[in-house]
Amino acid sequence: MYQLVDFGNERKLELFSNFLIDRPSPAATGQPVTEQWNQAAGRFDILGAHKGRWSWKQRPEDWKIDTTFGAMELFPNDFGHLGVFMEQANQWDWLTQLPLTSLKILNLFGYTGGSSLAATKAGARVTHVDSAKNMVKRASNNARHSGLEKMPVRWIVEDALKFVQREGRRGNRYDGVILDPPTYGHGVSGKASWKIEEHLPALFEGLQRLIPDCRLMLFTCHSPGFTPNYMAGFLRSFAAVRHAEQGAMELRTPENRILENGHFVRWFID
Repeated sequence: MYQLVDFGNERKLELFSNFLIDRPSPAATGQPVTEQWNQAAGRFDILGAHKGRWSWKQRPEDWKIDTTFGAMELFPNDFGHLGVFMEQANQWDWLTQLPLTSLKILNLFGYTGGSSLAATKAGARVTHVDSAKNMVKRASNNARHSGLEKMPVRWIVEDALKFVQREGRRGNRYDGVILDPPTYGHGVSGKASWKIEEHLPALFEGLQRLIPDCRLMLFTCHSPGFTPNYMAGFLRSFAAVRHAEQGAMELRTPENRILENGHFVRWFID
């Protein structure tokens, strides 16, 4: 179970499987409206360089959340993340409802596997790529938690751009791509190797060669300035872009207050 309970003053209060969590959220403008903040089981505060510290009244153990495709484990890290971005839940719902049987789908910056497993649930053969070995391991664990461990998923620890370029040279082809590129990222070596403004054009150039007939595109992004129209500009080399939907990824409180968390551009051609 997940619920955005409240937000304001650049923080959000969320319910993850019976535990209230209080975390920073730069997009959370305005004022909070509930009095439940002091009931939070955990609170994260930034200390510097985007890292911070958790404070716990009650720390969950063996913590998981149910999704449309199964279950994902939750784990607090030093950046205030919990291993799952719930604004992606509507994208997972969309993926699971598509007829993806036997399609070869590439998921770049795959993190802990939400989109990979949603596509797998719909029948796709997925190649999941992330540069962080521990995240790929958690994605594989989430496949097991979801009962999808025997489904056709390749788990790859590699830099996204390097993998796309290498696959192109090998002559491999895919039917679609899912990607959620970060603003900045570290490669397999641990060194900074990804800057979205610098490297995204080359990535899409490689994808156009790798997926000349792109039947599935799911491009999500949380980087400042990456509006749907700006994101769509990177997709103009794909003929299928004329089928694209676009919009904001949203979380809603019980009072129907909306907190935007990034944007998406997507299409599917049956």
